[in-house]
Amino acid sequence: MYIESLSIATLEQAIHLREEVFPGVSNSSDGQSLAASLYRDKYAQWFSDSGITQLKYWVAIDEKSFQVIGLTGLYCKSEDEQEADWLGWFCVASQFRGKGIGKELLDFTIDLAQAKAKRYLRLYTWEHSSSYVARMLYLKRGFYQIGESPNNSGFKTIYLELQLDSIIHSG
Repeated sequence: MYIESLSIATLEQAIHLREEVFPGVSNSSDGQSLAASLYRDKYAQWFSDSGITQLKYWVAIDEKSFQVIGLTGLYCKSEDEQEADWLGWFCVASQFRGKGIGKELLDFTIDLAQAKAKRYLRLYTWEHSSSYVARMLYLKRGFYQIGESPNNSGFKTIYLELQLDSIIHSG
């Protein structure tokens, strides 16, 4: 596996993977973020409406099939852009889970946030059982819960944060 920036060539596969892992998001405002990251001018209104000031995604590529098998991103919200990056659309294709790809992608993303001299890396996830393994990975890497709120699906949205200056890579 190798990691590269999301590109026009990998966009369709990345959208397909995101839809597989997070069904039904394509029609939402959040569902536009992958394309928006590549076409900032075309999505200027989306950036303004969402309060996102910076946005970039990376894909994990399988070295044998050259298929997108993982996705990660970083974005900044206008209200906390000086102190935090947010993890965006973090996922691994179901058939590639349990092979350390998620850990490698998360460490890659943490390193990028640290290089930007951010104090925190934040994310939100769900209380739903389909998010359990990802939540355990986040907690194992040192994220801690900073809040929760109800959402339209009937499950809680859980907000997590990692203090970037306290990270020790576990190898």
